[in-house]
This record gives sequence, structure tokens and C-alpha cells, in this order.
Amino acid sequence: MTNWTLNRYFFRLYLVSFLSTLLAVFALIYLIDMIEISRRGGLPDLGIGAMALFSALRVPSFIGQAFPFIILFSSVYTLLTLNRRLELVVARASGVSIWQILIPFTVGSVLIGLAATFVYNPLSAYTKSLAQDMQASSDDPGSATSSDRVPWLRQNSEGVNSILGATTVARNGALLAGVSAFVLDDDGIVSERIDAPRATLGEGAWLLEKPRITRIGSVPEYPATYRLPTSLKPEYIEQRLADPEAISIWELGSKIDVAASLGFNSMAFSMQYNTLIAQPALFIAMTLLAATVATRFSRTGQSGRTIAGGVLAGFMLYVVTFLAKALGSNSVVPPVVAAWFPVLAAGLVGVTILLHQEDG
Repeated sequence: MTNWTLNRYFFRLYLVSFLSTLLAVFALIYLIDMIEISRRGGLPDLGIGAMALFSALRVPSFIGQAFPFIILFSSVYTLLTLNRRLELVVARASGVSIWQILIPFTVGSVLIGLAATFVYNPLSAYTKSLAQDMQASSDDPGSATSSDRVPWLRQNSEGVNSILGATTVARNGALLAGVSAFVLDDDGIVSERIDAPRATLGEGAWLLEKPRITRIGSVPEYPATYRLPTSLKPEYIEQRLADPEAISIWELGSKIDVAASLGFNSMAFSMQYNTLIAQPALFIAMTLLAATVATRFSRTGQSGRTIAGGVLAGFMLYVVTFLAKALGSNSVVPPVVAAWFPVLAAGLVGVTILLHQEDG
């Protein structure tokens, strides 16, 4: 009965710390994103209210990437607070082991991880799709994008050979924003360039709105629309241009199957799927890493060292996770291995250090 009461107390403190950290990180990222969009001059035609909404729709996807660090800092803060108030010291003196103390923290991490994977991820993917639709509806969508990478597609239809690129994909590949297209002549030389804020996929052609057509030796033209023939399907376009992190976990399985049926490399989608599946275990590993630096008794002046240790551990794990994800997405290693290696490595390191601290 005493352990149950103690576990509920620790569990409640951990959840409160997590929610507080989540709100603080959300506010910080939202403020930074608003400043960045304003600096880029993004979505000026939609007004300040729409820009604020656009940023709010983007923030959940950023939070999803920061979840492991939120777990780490929440665990460090909670354990450090309990340590400073001597509650961990009293618990250890009464015969409670470090593993019993960590039970409510690991249970909380598992529950948060499951919610983040199967509830929060679909929500963030939906809000990101809404943000992409808003960006695509702007007259200047390119200024709001946070990526300088523009994927390119080659297409040939009705005797017109062209190359198409876009900064944003919306409506499952049927709407592009920040479009640039190059029309090639029979010798494969660029004959004209078309830049447009939007392109909508119609029956056998892209319809580019408000394009600027540039030809060598001629003054740019600004027609109302431009029809660019294509034989591409929305599924093909989405597979080539879409960001795997903008797709819900409930849809990733079908996207992997579609990519395989079209002959594409589906490793990026498979990597994202396995990363999400491994997320609850990653949160447990983060909790164990936090326990290695925050469960030992420290005086008031030593708290900074503890926090620095937690930050360093989180940064090292982030670097390993980033490298593993890059390797898995590019077929260097299997996505399952790339997704689970950082989790197992961090977990084993945390358990080893705790065993050494507990039993010497």
C-alpha cells in the first residue's frame, strides 16, 4: 500500500512536469517560428491572423521531433526536485531501490510514448497538412517554407518534355506550391522556365496559376494560367515529393505498399514508421538516461552539473538517432535496425550506469 501511494505520487509529479515542459516548449517554438516566418516575409497576403494560425498548425510537427528531449528534461527536473527535497533520500533509506523508484517514471514514459505515436502523430500530421494547404493557397508560398530542398520530377506528355519542382505538396499530391518548371526542346535544352505560386493537377496536365514565363532573349510573360502536360498520377507525385514526417502512422503502411508497387525506394517511409513504433521504448531510454544523472544526492551548487550532464546525454543520443535515421532512409542499413539501435544503445547505457551506481 505504501509503495502504491509512493508510485502514484511520483507518477503525478512526472506527468505535471511533462505537461509543464510541453507547454513551455510549445510556446518557445511557436514564438521562434512566428519570428522566422515574419523574417522571411511569409504569407503576406493572408494577414497577421492567418500567419499566426499557420505557425500554430506547424508547431505540433516540431514538437513531435522534440518529444524525446521533453521526456529527458521532464525526468531530470522531477528527479532533481525530489532529490533536492530529500524525498529520494528518504525513499532509498526506507528500502526502496532505484528500480522501484523508476517504475512510475517508466510507466509514464510508456503511456506518453503510446499517446505520442498513435494519437499525437496523426493529429500533428493533420495540422501540418492544413498548414501545407494554407501555404499552397498563398501568393508567395516559397517564403514560408523552412526547407531549401526542392525535389524534381521529369515528365513527358503530348510531346512536351519538362522538369517540375515544388517546395510544398498538398492534397495527396494534387496541389503543389512554390512551383518551378523547365520545358525542354527536342535536343534536351531548356527552352523556357515557368515559375508559379501554385499548380493544380488536372486531367493530363498541370494548371499553373499566375505564372511567370521566361525565355532566352525575351521579356518575361505573365499570363493568367499555363497548361503543362503531364502523365504523372497523384500517387507518384506524393511518393516522390511528400515528407514522410507529414504522414500519419495509420497511413504509412499503405504509403510503403504504394511506393513498392510503383518501384520507388520506400525506405524513407519505412524508417519513419519504425521510428514511430520505437518511440515508447525511446522514451523509456530517455528516462533511464535522466536517472543516471539525477538520482544521486547532490548539493544545491551541484545542480548545474546534473543539468549539464542530462543535456549532454540528450545531445549525444540526438546525434546518434539523426545519423541512424539518415542511414536507414538511404538504404545503408535496414530501417528496423536504424530505428531500434539508438533506443537499445541508450537503454543499455542507462541500465549499466544505474547498476554501477546501485550495486557498485
